[in-house]
Amino acid sequence: MQLSPEQVQATNVLLSGCQVAQRRGAFSLQEAHTLQGAIDALVPREEQDRQMQEALEAARAEQSGELSEGSVEEDAPAEDEVVEETTETTEAPATETTEEAAEEEASSAPEGVYKIAIYSDPQTQNYWTYLDTENDVWTSYVMSGQAVSLFTLSVPNYQLVASMATELVETSTDNGDGTFSYTVPITEGFEWSDGTPITANDWVFTFNTVKNLGLAGNWLALWTLGTDEAQGVTSVEATDDYTVKVTFNFDPGLAKWQYGAAQAPALSKAYWEPIATDRESLLAADASSAPVASAFVYDKLEQGAFYTWAYDTSSMYAPGGEYTIYDSGGTGIKWDNGKAPAVDATFGDVSGDSFSYSVGPFVGTVEFTLYGDQDAAYLAFQDGEVDFVLNPLGVKRNTFNQLATTPGVETLVNNPNGMRYFASNTRIFPGSDKAFRQAIACIIDKEFIIDSVLQGTVESMDGMISSALTAWVTPTEGVMAECKELDSVGRWEKSVQILQDAGWTADDWGEHPGNETRAIPPTGIKGPNGEVPPSNMLIYAPGPGYDPLRNTFSLFIADYIRQLGFDVTARPTGFSVIVDIAFSAEGCKDWHFYMLGWGTGIFPDHTVEFFKSDKDSCDGGFNTPGFSNAEFDAFANQFEAAKTLEEAVAASNAMEKILYDELPYVVLFNPPVLEVYRSDSISLPFTDVLGGITDACSGCPGTVSYTHLRAHETSLHLVCRLLLE
Repeated sequence: MQLSPEQVQATNVLLSGCQVAQRRGAFSLQEAHTLQGAIDALVPREEQDRQMQEALEAARAEQSGELSEGSVEEDAPAEDEVVEETTETTEAPATETTEEAAEEEASSAPEGVYKIAIYSDPQTQNYWTYLDTENDVWTSYVMSGQAVSLFTLSVPNYQLVASMATELVETSTDNGDGTFSYTVPITEGFEWSDGTPITANDWVFTFNTVKNLGLAGNWLALWTLGTDEAQGVTSVEATDDYTVKVTFNFDPGLAKWQYGAAQAPALSKAYWEPIATDRESLLAADASSAPVASAFVYDKLEQGAFYTWAYDTSSMYAPGGEYTIYDSGGTGIKWDNGKAPAVDATFGDVSGDSFSYSVGPFVGTVEFTLYGDQDAAYLAFQDGEVDFVLNPLGVKRNTFNQLATTPGVETLVNNPNGMRYFASNTRIFPGSDKAFRQAIACIIDKEFIIDSVLQGTVESMDGMISSALTAWVTPTEGVMAECKELDSVGRWEKSVQILQDAGWTADDWGEHPGNETRAIPPTGIKGPNGEVPPSNMLIYAPGPGYDPLRNTFSLFIADYIRQLGFDVTARPTGFSVIVDIAFSAEGCKDWHFYMLGWGTGIFPDHTVEFFKSDKDSCDGGFNTPGFSNAEFDAFANQFEAAKTLEEAVAASNAMEKILYDELPYVVLFNPPVLEVYRSDSISLPFTDVLGGITDACSGCPGTVSYTHLRAHETSLHLVCRLLLE
């Protein structure tokens, strides 16, 4: 057949593109469209569809053993060939060899690669280390499913549901000696990926490891240890292999049971016990082969470049489940894949309208690629190299607006559940002085920065709880309320007055010439006891490449504080570096100020974790400012013991009022959660969720599915394979 010049050119494009894809093992979406155009120039669409269907059916038959021996010649793929396509299987014949059985089992994996961008390097693959010393979001995103829990939360409605427990046990037993226990049956038949059963002994082992090896960080927030001085868990027992008994030295409420220990992680005793001989050995252990309770296991890991999960074809956590989410707040769960124990249960109010989504995984590989910063990650997204960008901050507004016009991109806007904040170290001067903290809070003009500099792209926050949780929000009061409506001159004058009233002195208190200029700052300022503030105090804050919003705020805050006569400088710092500085037990007195953010839970117990005195980061907790207040601690204890929502809200409001006065944090703002995904390549199970897709399910790798365009990309691999052969 004589080819036209256009067809010759199309053939060359197709051959060249296929050779590139063969070497790399994948197409970008742009390449897929280019190759499809070349195919269209050679073969009519109707003929393509017919031939593609025949080729796919032949490939399925070849891989599943349906063709008679000798009907197709098998060619081993080249060593560097990456075959993404996998196909349906049939029951293996009794005479099948071990090698053939392995090939058939591999073909049961779902097709395709879910491509996710990250832009900060995960610190560990070890779950113990992640919750202890490396508890940042980037590590959590890539962490494999090495832990299980009794209860969990369904998404997107955040309903409390049973996980490994057979039911929600929500009533404690009074043991008559000042202790209270919850006895929880767990489902028999679940296994870790190495085939060992998940039993009550895993909870016993995990708790005792946390307690006996002195683990810190988030371990102490999840498994709160009960002592003579502190309320918490005193023991975890296995009354039999499938019953867990958790005992407290007080009668715990919602915060410490349903949203605390009942959701605390348990890891495999069989795997980890020989390693957990001491804290250092445990935290240093390589966990890339650690067993999981998930269909995904670690595959290729290249620190500083990429991380992949691969579908484990022997896993019992195969597709076959469905979640039904009700408008009334409840959740229905059905799961029966023929491998794991079947589940058919409802939780909460399941009346009224609902929608359902299927539980996967529906992809064979999840690939996390590390980019240098947000801009690089979203450029890759725009070019179709990745399907989703994990971003705890949400997309920058200008990037969001630009991507909204890109074909194949869908935009999402969700309410936030978290905050960005400025923290003072209350252990050292001048952060130890309440008047100093109040003066800073007053002079920071959040509304000016948000409205005039950031063009209203974020929501101002004063308290610790997102405005989306309306039942929990406490009205602003104290200095924050008094200064809110003041202009620049009024804020400066009020801040100076706060310092003077508290006994601060200055050689010259300066003046403020007017709203259009900076204040002339005080000179020779000293604390109430004549203390001279340190020079060159630093505000550690993310740089503009990581978070331009907090970076902008840090520059203004540093200038505001300088106008009060203090030598303060904003220093752009890497996210992980700030975490190391702020949360280091050894260096807990070595910093003055920092700026970070929190994504918080649907049950707002974070206020206790961040400010109760026994949670001090010097002792491994999350109270980075070192805040200590006996009245606050008393309300925190009431919150932890609250059995009803009303009791918990009342205690939370009381804590918030104390924080409005003491101000260890100045809560600054929270942006709406802006996200984007490639709707021409993936389909998400839901899009409307508090906190956004990143916060709710880390991009939902267990439930995301491919659209027809990404499926067509997979078929291009087959075209190239046939062409190159």
